[in-house]
Amino acid sequence: MKQTRLRRPVVPSLASVIERYLAEISPSKKGVSAERSIGKTWLSTRLASRPVDRVRNTDLIEIRDAWLQEKAASTVVRRLAFLSHVFTVLRKDWGWTELANPVQLVRRPTVDDARDRRLFDQIRLRGVSEAECPRDELTWIIQSTRSTELPTILMLASETGMRRSEICGIHRERVDLVYGVVHLTDTKNGSARQVPLTPRAKETLRQYLVGRTHRGPIFTMRPGSVTRAFIRARRRARERYEALCQKHARRPNLAYFQNLRLHDLRHEATSVLAPVFELHEMAKVSGHMDTRMLLRYYHPKGRELAMKLARSPLGRRQLAEIREERAQLNAL
Repeated sequence: MKQTRLRRPVVPSLASVIERYLAEISPSKKGVSAERSIGKTWLSTRLASRPVDRVRNTDLIEIRDAWLQEKAASTVVRRLAFLSHVFTVLRKDWGWTELANPVQLVRRPTVDDARDRRLFDQIRLRGVSEAECPRDELTWIIQSTRSTELPTILMLASETGMRRSEICGIHRERVDLVYGVVHLTDTKNGSARQVPLTPRAKETLRQYLVGRTHRGPIFTMRPGSVTRAFIRARRRARERYEALCQKHARRPNLAYFQNLRLHDLRHEATSVLAPVFELHEMAKVSGHMDTRMLLRYYHPKGRELAMKLARSPLGRRQLAEIREERAQLNAL
């Protein structure tokens, strides 16, 4: 009797697995466009045509090191994290339970992307009026854009700390100009929150909304368009500043408008608002899930903490007791 031999399943290539992942898994994620871009990057590597069971950690280490020569560590980490999740889905959901995840054996580069870039607000040229030479970088950039929406977007970012995607997703019916609150339903971490508006942000938004629709999105720009418009406006601002310096025979400050990113406006807003709100309140305003990320914005001095303690109910009660004790001693 002829025995039937069990056929070994065909091992898919890395390219086919990534394409299936992009088609079935990525669409359910917020960062679908970013994942598609990362997936295309992996599809362009020499590993794309290789069966998944022949992808070795040594291959990934070689690719990692090559990427680190020209890419930021955070970019390489995101690419490795994407591939790792592809293997996780392949093993847990698509039946390849005995397949190892080679990414787990690859050391990921250390990411140090904490930024402390603040806006310069003391730009001066001796003998030049503020009308001709604005004092802060943000005003220069706002005056240099050709977009009608970008000035309001930048002001909201620098005053409230909202992310660009959150600002672009603001709906008119979720803006309360009576109390000065914007209700966000679609945020980066998925949790809705209410963002208070500073008086300047409230007035800027009020003026922008005059004559506009009472429902739906208030901005037509998408997050990527905002970033590109910001970069163009920043470049024009620098060119205007240098031209003004040349006109008045002054040497331009090399630091102005350099290494300034759109996301730095969120850092600026958080730095300004941190002394106003308690740590747990600030987390509600900014949308940070981990309050440890906010500790870098809090630098209270010992004198300030002592004065706050003295003004607290505990401090006032104890001071009242001390005064009463002193009065009794003086009466003896």
